[in-house]
Amino acid sequence: MTAVKNEGSVVLCKWQPELGRELLERTRVHVVLDDYDIAHAAIDDVLLAKAATVQRVSTFNALEELATVAVSILMQDPEVSRVVSFAEFSQLGAGYLADLLGVGPPVLASVAGRDKRLMKRLVATAGVPTADFYSLPDPKDETAVAALAGRLDFPVVVKPAAGFGTMSTLRVDGAAEFRELCRSFPYEPVLASRQLTVESFVDGEELHVDAYWGADGPHFLFVSRYFAPRLAVQRGECPLDGGELLSSTDHAELYAELEALTARVMGALGVTGTMIHLEVFRQADGRIVFSEIATRVGGGWVSGLISQGLGRSIWTVLADLAIEGRTGPPRPVAPYIGVVHLRPEVPGRVVRIPTVADVMAIPGMFQAQVWPALGDVLAMRHPSEWVVFAFIGADSPTALDALVREVAQRLSVRTVPVES
Repeated sequence: MTAVKNEGSVVLCKWQPELGRELLERTRVHVVLDDYDIAHAAIDDVLLAKAATVQRVSTFNALEELATVAVSILMQDPEVSRVVSFAEFSQLGAGYLADLLGVGPPVLASVAGRDKRLMKRLVATAGVPTADFYSLPDPKDETAVAALAGRLDFPVVVKPAAGFGTMSTLRVDGAAEFRELCRSFPYEPVLASRQLTVESFVDGEELHVDAYWGADGPHFLFVSRYFAPRLAVQRGECPLDGGELLSSTDHAELYAELEALTARVMGALGVTGTMIHLEVFRQADGRIVFSEIATRVGGGWVSGLISQGLGRSIWTVLADLAIEGRTGPPRPVAPYIGVVHLRPEVPGRVVRIPTVADVMAIPGMFQAQVWPALGDVLAMRHPSEWVVFAFIGADSPTALDALVREVAQRLSVRTVPVES
């Protein structure tokens, strides 16, 4: 989320090396770090020394700590004009800071960007086609679970109300399975809330919209297609993971439809001046159904995919928008752009994995990212456990498809069971 009032200093929530460097070298910045950043983000202390202030909180969910941070910044700098947050775990805290500093919408808007129940209620009220959903505040309440099971039209999708990245997101096909799941729901450790949402299962092709949404609409907007829905990847139903940017020329009607839908969603949520990652399903009859939205940069490979579409780093672009309120037009690296996510077939210890050089040796590659190393253990509990990204460019859809399949055939990640 980026909240904007007027020209002035910037509050940066959490640490991202490129974005931090761009902001700190170009404007006055108050940096707010959490315990995770301090322990794991490998922060450049020389660069951080350029900050106007460095504020620390245990997490971005710590209300009192954030309130004192806001007051501390206000006491030193009445000219704050923006709060910049690029990560899921700082969204609620950033919304609270922006509200306290007077540079953002009411904090309820940031809640709607995290809690799928409020999000979908607001979006559905605006007339956007949305899956039916039910709130399940306490999955341990067997009476409530049994009553809800009797109302559901299976299959359904059960997931944390404030989750993300398909973590702890499960398809359930019957009432008995639903009741058993609720007895011992598998929450990922990074998820704080234990409240759930239960949604009607929506099939179809999963698309995502990535845009910077200003007061006057999108400064740029990309529509992408996942090779397979994220839930299908989690369930092992599709061996090919990744996606492609859809050409705005080839898919002009789809772009127009999704831009209009996105405008209705943003109006319903009451948010502007932010990067968004919005997901929808396109059903067999062409009907578009809203899935969910994040008011931040998309996770995993999305930042790289959008950078290829922009022709420069998304982090530089976000710094332009935070400081100047504008950025240059997209200059894609190729007419057709995609990414392959190489994953092992099963969890375990990594015994074979391509290097960046291995990926880049294939013609048509623009960038490669390798996250784990030999010997690392991959749990593979959800699709957002990132392994190897290969970013591809081509001159035609046929050539892109061929390169995608070549990468998947030539390169692989292999694991073996972890010794007890």
